[in-house]
Parts: sequence; C-alpha cells; structure tokens
Amino acid sequence: MTINDFSHKNLQGVSFRNQDLNHALFSDSDLRGADFTDSNLTGADFTHVRTGITPLNTIMLFLAAFVVSMLSGYFAMLTGHTIQLMLASPDTKIKGAGYIAIVVDILFIAYAVWKGPGNAIRNLIIPAVVVALILGAVAYVSDAGTGRGMLYLVISIFLLVVMFIIGTIARAAAGTLSNILFLIVALAGGMFGKSIGGGVGTVIMALSCAQISKRALSGAKGFESLRRIAHAITSRFGTSFRKTKLAGSDFSGARIHNADFSNADLSQVRWNDVKKMNCINIEPKKE
Repeated sequence: MTINDFSHKNLQGVSFRNQDLNHALFSDSDLRGADFTDSNLTGADFTHVRTGITPLNTIMLFLAAFVVSMLSGYFAMLTGHTIQLMLASPDTKIKGAGYIAIVVDILFIAYAVWKGPGNAIRNLIIPAVVVALILGAVAYVSDAGTGRGMLYLVISIFLLVVMFIIGTIARAAAGTLSNILFLIVALAGGMFGKSIGGGVGTVIMALSCAQISKRALSGAKGFESLRRIAHAITSRFGTSFRKTKLAGSDFSGARIHNADFSNADLSQVRWNDVKKMNCINIEPKKE
C-alpha cells in the first residue's frame, strides 16, 4: 500500500476533497484553510498539525472586526452621552430616567455575562423597553409629563444593546486577535468623545465582551447565538473535515482551531494533548 506523505509541509488552503488518504501522513504540517471534505482519512497521522484560518483570511477578518470594534466604541460614546444628557436635565423626570437607565445598563451587563446576551435581551431589555414606552405614552396622554424621560431611556438601552452585540460578535469572530480588539474597543470610545461611554464605560463594555466571547467559544449554555456566528466563520474560512472518515486517526499534540468536523466519523480518534478552540462537532457522536 502506497503511503501518502504530506508531513512537515505548508498545506494552507490546499484542497483534498473526495480523496482516498487512508493512513496518510500529515504530521507537523500547516493545514489552515485546507479542505478534506468527503475524504477517507482512516488511520491518518495528524500529530502536531495546525488547523484554522489562513493568515490572509485572518487579516481580512481582523480588518472587518477592527471596523466593527470602532463602531462599537462609537456606540459606547453615544450611550454615555445620552445618559449624561439625561442626568444633566433640569427636568427631574428625565434625570430620574437617567438613573434608571444606568441601573438597567448595569443589570444588562451582569445578566449578559451570566446567562448570555440573548437571555438578557429577552428577559430584561425587552420588558424594560415595553414598560418605558407604556409609561411614556401614559405620561404624555395624561399631561403628567412629556414622556421624553422614558424616550431617552429607550434610546440609551437600544444603543447599549447595539454596542454590546457588535463588540461581542467582533471579539467572538476574531479569536486569537481578541486582546488587540479589546484595546480597539476601549480606545475607540475615547477617540469619539470624552464621556462615560468613551472612557470607563467603554473599558467595562470591552471587558464584558471579552468574557462573553470566551464563554461563547467554550460552549457555555445561553451563548448559542454568538457561537453560531463563530461557527459560521469557521465553516467558511477554517479547516474542513466535513463528512470525512477519520476513524483511528491520530491528532495528538495538534492545535485544532477553527476546524469543522460536521458529520465526520471520529470513532477511536486519538486527541492526546490537543488544544481545541472554536471547533464544530469535534466530539464523536454517542451511540
């Protein structure tokens, strides 16, 4: 039997689709962006390989995340500026709404880190916005007030949610570039305006985004939406082992990042000392 030896090679972006690579050797090779879809890799040697997104695509994703992170910092400034206007208003109702907005924002951050952004929006933000709109409408109709306080509250909550989702998605998509993006998000707010959102508030948001993206990629319950986004990036740009036969293969010592194992046969695969991050269906199916 002829053994296909691809060990110690740069195989970035190489296509091995629909090939018979039974017991092939890939040890110590760079498989970032490689495509093994529908191939027979039974007993193959993948020891110490590296999978994931190619450097070029990583740069492209980083640039996209950079733009999104800058936008996130801008929304942080808008959120802080809106709350500052509320607190500085001579109208006690608007000022009171400002304090309520701060409380809701803090609760949202804590809830999102604990249970995930989706749960925080469904269980906290949506009810808070509905109540605020109702109270504002009642105040306006009954001449008890202008309703502007509740309107400002809704605007501040909306801006916070947008900023939070954008920042978290950017970090989840960036993977190993998350530390750089943390600085971008924090500095962007300061560049756009010296306010609560542009200073301390932005740093808090960035730290929260960092924690949320970490939990999303680790598989924590309640972060499924962000995980689906990260998996979509892996499926598009990462290493593909979709529908492959990997029975008895060896990934010992490998760095398995951004790899898609959907519908792959992973029976008796050796994962000794493997470093895994943001992989799709890497665990073998239970019988």
